[in-house]
Amino acid sequence: MVLKPKETHVAYRCPDCLSAVKGLIGDFIPDAGMLRLKCPCGKSRMQVIPSPDREKIRFDVPCLFCRQDHHFTVSRSVVFGDRLFLLNCPYTNMDIGFLGSEDAVSSALDGQLEEVSKLAGMLGVERLQDLTPEEAENEGALPDAEVHDIVRFIVKEMEADGAISCPCGTGPYETAMTENGILVYCTVCGASHLFPANSVSDAEAFLHCESL
Repeated sequence: MVLKPKETHVAYRCPDCLSAVKGLIGDFIPDAGMLRLKCPCGKSRMQVIPSPDREKIRFDVPCLFCRQDHHFTVSRSVVFGDRLFLLNCPYTNMDIGFLGSEDAVSSALDGQLEEVSKLAGMLGVERLQDLTPEEAENEGALPDAEVHDIVRFIVKEMEADGAISCPCGTGPYETAMTENGILVYCTVCGASHLFPANSVSDAEAFLHCESL
């Protein structure tokens, strides 16, 4: 009996051309190197690097939202497991990398495009690329990650307490970092509220907010 090597599909969306970049990785990643999943446009790539003991795999994923690579270390059992595994941008909590079966990964990419299109509409930009400002023009423009974490924690607390209302009345509610602050929005109806949040003091002021 010949055992089929374990495989999983991986994917990300290129921040420059917005193409879905897909690949297939197996158990036998070369010991002496890494795998690179490159976008045809040549402007982004995902790197897949096994640990020396091959029990964990590191993924360097280009971020659709903040134009920097995020690094994730995932256990081998999860990488080659049966369930879809999502890699999230730590600043926006949006999905940027996908691991799983071919169908599950393709479906997740479609869902990501819908979410990004919805976010673009809420922010009033005509092109999805405009959600990712050029680094040279906007260096340091986004709120600090610590500020975002504070605001998101409070939003989730209010959501759990039923203290957030919107036209659809259902939620769930998410947050996204923008140049002007942190956007809190309903993932169902798109209702949103923008909080100025360019410092920790801004976020701490939000602590006194009891409902939204």
